[in-house]
Amino acid sequence: MLGIINWNISPNRDWFVRLTDNGTGIMAELYLSAADASAQTNRQASGSTTGYGSSLDITLTNDEGVAYPVSEFQAEYAWHLQVSGQAGNTAKTYKVREFVELPEISAAIYRSQDLIARRATAEINAHTHASIIRVAELGVHLPDADIGQIAQITSTSRGIDALGQIDHIIIEGHVTDDGEASLTNTVEVIEYQELTR
Repeated sequence: MLGIINWNISPNRDWFVRLTDNGTGIMAELYLSAADASAQTNRQASGSTTGYGSSLDITLTNDEGVAYPVSEFQAEYAWHLQVSGQAGNTAKTYKVREFVELPEISAAIYRSQDLIARRATAEINAHTHASIIRVAELGVHLPDADIGQIAQITSTSRGIDALGQIDHIIIEGHVTDDGEASLTNTVEVIEYQELTR
């Protein structure tokens, strides 16, 4: 299966990456939306590997006149994408999220969601950081809310103004006595905080 191992794309935003087998390697095409990736229109940049395998580097080349020309997010790495796949794998489109830096435990190597979670867990186990979990019951349904997004929780009565990463989302359906249906969200947001020794 064609897959993305890592990404290093600036500007730091959500991207849609379409991977295909171009006959000699893995082709990556960068789009601004899922609809563009599906229709293969408004491409922003593209690049390909020479051959197949795992953890192959791709350097993207901007298409002419694009809205968001790309460069490396971390300049010390000379690639935009690292991909894996074999000849004959079917095309696949991935949504890659914008990067989120965790206070005091961010490092250039920890750019993937799995590594960030592992690093945060290791720091918490070493008692250098704590995770603060807040649960917010929303009175509305937010269809665009997604796990991994950054949420800001503010409360003047409790003196809270915090940024955290959405870890869980619960969608509940409610039906009133007169038969009207509505959806609401409950989100669990995690914030990592350094402990003072």
